[in-house]
Amino acid sequence: MNKWEKFEQDCVEFLNKTYGMYAKFTHKGGADSAVPDILVETRKGFCFYIEAKHSPAQCGQFVLLPDIMTQTFQYSKQNTDSINSSAQMIMEYMNQKFDDYRNAGTAGKEIVMPGGQEIFAAWIVEHYRKKGVHFFITNGFKIIPIRQFRECFEISATYRVKRSGSSDVGKKRSSVVKDFLLRQDYEIRNVQTEGNKPFITSDLPYHDQRFILNEYEYMFSQRGERYEIRKLSNTYNANVIFSVKLNEYASGLTDQEFITALI
Repeated sequence: MNKWEKFEQDCVEFLNKTYGMYAKFTHKGGADSAVPDILVETRKGFCFYIEAKHSPAQCGQFVLLPDIMTQTFQYSKQNTDSINSSAQMIMEYMNQKFDDYRNAGTAGKEIVMPGGQEIFAAWIVEHYRKKGVHFFITNGFKIIPIRQFRECFEISATYRVKRSGSSDVGKKRSSVVKDFLLRQDYEIRNVQTEGNKPFITSDLPYHDQRFILNEYEYMFSQRGERYEIRKLSNTYNANVIFSVKLNEYASGLTDQEFITALI
């Protein structure tokens, strides 16, 4: 069992033991990030969710794809949330440093921007409120109202690629990809096709760099002294990932304050 799974179960056990006479607490989320962790059903029939976060922890993400032709990041249609003002501000900042962030790769690059803590917190709060989350429960079973999220957590954001599958470009797309590469500002000495696989030769380090063409995302993958162009699956995404760390002074609600919220 993963550490976060055990923490979620421990939280449910604690909540039922401590506040079970006021509400029923049911473990829901687990590995499904689309569903909040703990369903709360009060004795009066009011329902909401609590999200469990064992600090430090990841706390939401959205997909941004680099578009080489426009030199901007695009908000992916794969995102379940529609774009909000916080995501828009993050995109605008990243567009100003496009080359820095488009090459972030799997190692990732931290997003350090003016007003970042407030912008990141606003995105997290809106994201979880839409899911019906009213509270976070964290280390020491501290219960944090969502309205106090910003003052209780230190928040950071990183742009990072999550690895997943890739496949050959394919016979139909191969010539289109080759033409595209030759029209761009890549420093390429040679382009070849072997079967369904386009290869380029370059003196520059292009490994893991990505580009979008006709709604598909592609990646340079080093093969000896050459780079194979691979088509990425829809699950190979570049994400803005939020992380949180509980502030040392964060106290959470008292028992009576949380009971008041349940009755």
